Amino acid sequence: MRYSRAFRILLVYILQLFLMVNMSSQNLSNTYLDSLGYEELLTKFNKYSGDSINLESIARMYLRKARKEGDTIKMARGYDRLARIFKPKVNLIFADSVISLTMKHNHITYPAMGYILKGYNYRLIKDAVNASKNYKKADSIAQIRKNLQQQVHIMQNLISEKITWGNKEDALSLQHSRDRIIKSKTYFNNIKKSTRVNAHIDIKQLYINELLNSNINYIFCHLNLRNYDSTRLYIDKTKELLKEYNWVEKNHYENWIDEVLMELFYYESDYNNSIIQAKKLLDKESRLEPHSRMNVNLFKGLSLIRTGQRKLGITYLKKSDSTVIANEIQLLPNDRKLLVVLKEYYRSIGDAENHISYLNRIVEVDSAMMINYKYFEPNMIRNFETPQLLLEKETLISSLKYRNRKSKILNLGFIFLLLISLLLLVYYIQRQQLYKRRFDKLMQQNETSNYNSSNQYAYELSPEVINNILLKMEGFERSKTFLNHEITLQSLAKLFETNANYLSRVINAKIGKNFSQYINDLRIDYAMTGIRSDKKLRKYTIKAIAEECGYKNAESFSKAFYKRNGIYPSYYIKKLNKADQKN
Repeated sequence: MRYSRAFRILLVYILQLFLMVNMSSQNLSNTYLDSLGYEELLTKFNKYSGDSINLESIARMYLRKARKEGDTIKMARGYDRLARIFKPKVNLIFADSVISLTMKHNHITYPAMGYILKGYNYRLIKDAVNASKNYKKADSIAQIRKNLQQQVHIMQNLISEKITWGNKEDALSLQHSRDRIIKSKTYFNNIKKSTRVNAHIDIKQLYINELLNSNINYIFCHLNLRNYDSTRLYIDKTKELLKEYNWVEKNHYENWIDEVLMELFYYESDYNNSIIQAKKLLDKESRLEPHSRMNVNLFKGLSLIRTGQRKLGITYLKKSDSTVIANEIQLLPNDRKLLVVLKEYYRSIGDAENHISYLNRIVEVDSAMMINYKYFEPNMIRNFETPQLLLEKETLISSLKYRNRKSKILNLGFIFLLLISLLLLVYYIQRQQLYKRRFDKLMQQNETSNYNSSNQYAYELSPEVINNILLKMEGFERSKTFLNHEITLQSLAKLFETNANYLSRVINAKIGKNFSQYINDLRIDYAMTGIRSDKKLRKYTIKAIAEECGYKNAESFSKAFYKRNGIYPSYYIKKLNKADQKN
């Protein structure tokens, strides 16, 4: 739970002094405004709250009149009103004008109001150090001038700062002092006197509002001090007081109490009730302010994780963080665990990118926190883990770089293998297409005579010798003697009762081949004819077919088949089987 009351208290404090009623109307003319007196201009300013154009016109007219008369306090009131209209950086300039004009004046409101306005605007831009410095200056002046309302308002902000950034026991002690002032008769009478007659403010409800704020301060102090019994005591007191309260921000007070109970259940390890309380708040999520949505999702996520529902819990933590980012919420010390838990989650699942992202955010948040701790509570700085976090970040980045290099090498290797695979695929497809053309050509070829009709020889032999050898070759082919894997030129010449020289010359001259080619062609022709006509033979292994055709092994058969036909016997068989299936 974050402490947002200080921002709302300024609104209530101003309500004590002025009537603030939103109006929508046409722009007020300078002629008309010039006709009004100071009190009428202030009344108009209060009535046109939220209408920045008319507010500026009214404030500048008030300032112009005061300058003409040389009235320093009225000039300060003009700058005071201008310091409430614009963005913080512009408001700060006008607040400085309030201070410089009234620094030497002994006035009950100024220059303390100038410092209050500066403190408020510094808080809006998340500069807690300068906010505190200005509130302290305002407090010292308010005490001298005995302005109780200013003192109470300033103490409210100082309590908030101390409980967030400083010594929590000191914050509780300061709250005791504030509570005593509020419950004094002097303070109640002071409210009556300082409230404008025409403001139409319910003094009783205004006072109950102050008592509610006092109880809330106690709740916040005791919760942060882990005084859970005291926290519950003041929660009960606040609930009773709310029954009498029917004024501004009642819904906010009720939601705030529910939010405190959600956190209290979590700190007491009653995680199921913490989840129930969170659900109750999220059911009216549209009415929750961004920092409350962030906080409710945070504690629901943490409680779910504690009950073993890690995945669902992380989902709520991510919702909480999304609210932080979308609304640029400043993370306070109690909110830091949101980033720590998410960092550890991403570390556990090996998500290095998000792990580093949350490490960076923690270091960034810690750096901002250390500026505040250095001012409010220097001893807290030693509790920060920034060096360890930076070391963890560097280690993780080094590991990630190594993994990225390794991944890059693997990716390059994969790309190389993919390229090789593609090249092989292209080669395979082209080769298959080539085989198919060669197969089709083989299927279209008609059987032709192996013998050359030419009778011209490189070396003259007698016709009787040639005819005798050719007749015996025909018998050799018909008898399939070439299937004998032991046949040689010498053994065949001996079988033909001639010499090897004559046989070689006839084969070469008449057939146009050497002996080895002649035998291989006979065997391959035999194999092709057999494979084409005999489906059973196709079921044989290549080794078995090779042996059937006169080869000693499958390798020499496949090489000879490929050399003759340009395709391998396995492809030839495959295509024949496919052709049969189609038919």
